[in-house]
Amino acid sequence: MVHKSPASAKAERPVDARQATKSAFDYFYTLFSNTVPFLASDPSLEEIETSKDGRYWLVTLGYNAPRPKDPRLPEFLQVPMRKLKVFKVDAATGRVLSMKIPQDE
Repeated sequence: MVHKSPASAKAERPVDARQATKSAFDYFYTLFSNTVPFLASDPSLEEIETSKDGRYWLVTLGYNAPRPKDPRLPEFLQVPMRKLKVFKVDAATGRVLSMKIPQDE
């Protein structure tokens, strides 16, 4: 039986950043496509990094969400809020394991 050291496991990352990002976007669209379009619109890649142990990609996507209406402001000044979600993607399989709100939000 062959045992791999943590260093060799870190080097093995069959899913690259582009594939991890695609997985995160696909997951995002699957979750939000059936909602009112204005609840989550204009998604974009904000950040991507690997976990400390190299087993996961952490993909941060930003999107627009509606802001509560302020009757004191004209419509053109009522811009959406930018929100973030962090997707944890398995670096070996490309499967999204979780979606979370970033800690500093």
